[in-house]
Amino acid sequence: MYISGIGRTKFGKLDMTLHEMMVESVQKALDDSKTDLKNIDAIFVSNNLSGLNQGQLHLNSLLATILKLDIPIIRVESTCASGGVTFYNSLFSLSKFDNILVLGVEKMSALSSKELSTNIGTTSDKKLDQKQGFIFPAGAAMIIERYEKKFGNVMDELALISLKNHNNGNLNKNAHFFGKEVNLEKIKNSKKLVGKLRLYDCSPVSDGSVSIVVSKNKKDKRSVKIKSCEMSTGPISLSLNPGTSMPAVKKAAKRALDAADMKITDIDVIEIHDGYTIVELITMEDLGLCKPGKAPGMIRKGKTKLKGAIPVNTDGGLKANGHPIGATGLAQIYELVTQIRGEAGKRQVKAKTGLAHNIGGMVGSCVVTVLEGN
Repeated sequence: MYISGIGRTKFGKLDMTLHEMMVESVQKALDDSKTDLKNIDAIFVSNNLSGLNQGQLHLNSLLATILKLDIPIIRVESTCASGGVTFYNSLFSLSKFDNILVLGVEKMSALSSKELSTNIGTTSDKKLDQKQGFIFPAGAAMIIERYEKKFGNVMDELALISLKNHNNGNLNKNAHFFGKEVNLEKIKNSKKLVGKLRLYDCSPVSDGSVSIVVSKNKKDKRSVKIKSCEMSTGPISLSLNPGTSMPAVKKAAKRALDAADMKITDIDVIEIHDGYTIVELITMEDLGLCKPGKAPGMIRKGKTKLKGAIPVNTDGGLKANGHPIGATGLAQIYELVTQIRGEAGKRQVKAKTGLAHNIGGMVGSCVVTVLEGN
């Protein structure tokens, strides 16, 4: 299984409709793959909120109308892990098809903060979370509190994560925060939202689309091999997971690395789902980059920077690249392919292998994908 083509829009507050974003990313992926639309056998669409945000469900049929196609088109939803879960599902179809298009899209910026928060909140447990007034920033603040109670203060390290990802995002012309200068003082002094969680510990509200062409066979030297893609699912309520570790992440990571016949030390570059800076920190431990409680030390030493031992979120991560929910997991894969091909420009690192970690909820769904170049 190979990725033969990638395409994306810029992320941010875009003056584009769902239709326009989808068409742009699809065309770019087809051009990159040198594959004609008529040679695409099936399409998988990732989207989380279009039914609530735009009053438009059945995006698969909508896409068939836009592209004038009569092929299998399937929509997948799994909150913030929608992109990864869609990619995971698409791979099963390679037993039947030669070329599959995987598309992720989300339009989020057109709503008020209150409307959007309400819509995103529907992806949490209704009985255990929604009825108690739970919102996801409160969940991140709770994880910070738990971690600090066990291992000590980490707010300085979270600020360093945010700074690293903004610096990386400023090397990515497609990033939501590209061109926005952010320094450590600005991060540390940013508004506190809930508990210790600051504004600059959070990913932004983004629009955007990403498309990926997955092919059964290798097309050319730019094709990137899909070594593995594994998924784990668990309860989405933090009330059912009292610790500082996310079991679904550990399980998915182990399955993916085992399937790829690799260890975490074999991975050259990693994309972590940093919807909040604390998630990047605890995921470093769950992936096995270090033992519990040791991630802050790695961060202080700069080991996850572009020139560090294991670069993390070279595109800026969700924090600075952006977080258009349905497209996020595919954007991670887009970045890994770009790095492995050696086409990342000023943010290029030495990478033959890459790992993407995409989650939904805290953590209800987790997909871990391992890629390898020639």
